[in-house]
Amino acid sequence: MQPITRHLATALVVLIVFVAAALTGQAWLQRETRHLRAATVGARRAQLEQALAMTHRTADTWDDAFQADLGKLLGGTVTLVSRPPAAEPGAAVSGQWVFEAALPGRTDAAIRVAFAVPATARLAAVSERLLLAVSLLAVLLLMISMVFALPRRAPGAGAGSREPWPAARTEMQGLEHFARLSVERTEALARESGARVRAEEDLQLQRTLLGQSREEREQLGRELHDNICQTLYAVSLTLEGVRKKLGGAGETEQRLDQCVAELRRLNREVRAYLQDLEPGGGPHGPFGEALEAMLATQATAGGVRLVRNLDPEVTALIAPEQATDAVNIVREAVSNSLRHGQARTITVRAARGENSVVVAVQDDGTGFDPAEPRGGGHGLVNMQARARALGGFVEVTSAPGKGTRVLLTLPVGSAP
Repeated sequence: MQPITRHLATALVVLIVFVAAALTGQAWLQRETRHLRAATVGARRAQLEQALAMTHRTADTWDDAFQADLGKLLGGTVTLVSRPPAAEPGAAVSGQWVFEAALPGRTDAAIRVAFAVPATARLAAVSERLLLAVSLLAVLLLMISMVFALPRRAPGAGAGSREPWPAARTEMQGLEHFARLSVERTEALARESGARVRAEEDLQLQRTLLGQSREEREQLGRELHDNICQTLYAVSLTLEGVRKKLGGAGETEQRLDQCVAELRRLNREVRAYLQDLEPGGGPHGPFGEALEAMLATQATAGGVRLVRNLDPEVTALIAPEQATDAVNIVREAVSNSLRHGQARTITVRAARGENSVVVAVQDDGTGFDPAEPRGGGHGLVNMQARARALGGFVEVTSAPGKGTRVLLTLPVGSAP
């Protein structure tokens, strides 16, 4: 085989390998684009189903404002079409991806959602064109190298005719390295963009759910104020009127005084909970001040003694943004001791652990068996939920006739 033929064959093999690698990379990008489109459409469809489940609105009540709000939540546009779902999931229309979903309870209409093509998909299309351009450039460079190399193959040139081929091999290796780097960077950009898109979608959904939760808290506060608080106040006034009509200092009047005092205490407690339901309600200052203020409002009639053992340096370790839930947990524990435990002494103390702060509420009341089911109340469940929201936990220790101890453990930073 002549040297020129051998070199041409080598160059052709290298070109075929490079083109095959480019085509393989392009096929991979197309497959990943299809997967990305299916995943993105699936995520948007799940968000649409979740939003419809929360709103409970029928198609007859869908107006332009509701469709616009739903479109903002999904990051696109939402419209109703008067035909069964027929669009291909993720079909591209004018630079957008479109899918249709069935409308619950309707067979003659469907929901069409259109949203912009994600940056990852556009980047994959650019990468495909880049691979094609690199392949064409490789072919062009090979042809140019061959054109410049052929004159050097003249008879008598000798060993000097081989000089261009090492440079051509070096250039081909550089192009192969460039193509491999391009594919790796495309994969990294696709992963980063996908993670960013999912994080933004989750953040938007959390904001929507948070707004609904605030509205529900405000509505619950208004209902409690208009119903329970007003009713308790009216009943206390009625009992005071009955007591005045009875006159005297008999046992009946003493019982009525106790009932009125209990109703007033219950009314104050309900109003304290209402303050927590209001936007921005609850303690805003240091935990120690908020805890002292709450304990000062607790009714301790009937000879019940409330002992405080609170080290300011320890209570200062609890952040102000945690004060609301932490004070509510202690309030619930003290209230349970007053109402159900029949305690004579209630002790509230705070201690520092290695990486935590422990607030303890101890009473000498009747106690109970934690293993036995207790129906009708949600106090312990609410305390556990609030503690988990703060990253801590609540431990309740009790036994019949031996009082009750509630330990609230909250994580804090290590000691300086």
